[in-house]
Amino acid sequence: MCGVVAAEDQTWTHQGQPAQIVELFTSEGCSSCPPADKFLSQFQSHSRLWRDVIPMAFHVDYWDRLGWKDEYASPSYSQRQRLYHSYGAVQSVYTPGFVVDGGEWWGFFYRKDLPHRESEAAPSLTLIKQGNDFSLKFEQSGRYTAHLVVLAMDEATKVKAGENQGRYLEHDFVVLDKRQITGEQDWQFDNVELDARADAVAVWLTQGVDGQPVQTVAGLLQR
Repeated sequence: MCGVVAAEDQTWTHQGQPAQIVELFTSEGCSSCPPADKFLSQFQSHSRLWRDVIPMAFHVDYWDRLGWKDEYASPSYSQRQRLYHSYGAVQSVYTPGFVVDGGEWWGFFYRKDLPHRESEAAPSLTLIKQGNDFSLKFEQSGRYTAHLVVLAMDEATKVKAGENQGRYLEHDFVVLDKRQITGEQDWQFDNVELDARADAVAVWLTQGVDGQPVQTVAGLLQR
């Protein structure tokens, strides 16, 4: 069982153009996924990580049947990918699969850079952490869904079965927990689990089924 992160209070604020939300759907049970995981890890050295780009890896559970249970996988992350498919945002459900700002992105397979952002600037979005509770304030009226994820960095697994048997896999930006609440201007996420693996937190706002982020805020957690 993992320990608990020290409950230090923190505040993060972001205004202007939202960061680009880069979601990778991946699995330790998929032999095609390690290169995509490595691609995501390169953003650790991005000069404007969190302000210009927010990467996250959702480990799906539908490859666990191949013989290796991915400890980072969750049925809810698989369902998130299926919802993208049902909304028409992606053509099919597969790994590795990238979704950038709510839309399917194939550029990884052709060694292309991330697509050019066309997001409009937005007012300040402020995230306040008090212990294991997070409050969110947005300086713009309207009804939005606030998405919060807790991320782990520098994770590693020695895979003992399945398609990646015998491989030592390294992961960054691993989603440990995801929550969402729909509301206006103020949101409250209480009792968020922050175990010893938790390294960062990210939040973004969307409207309706449109996955394009309206505003974002993210940063590292203090130990």
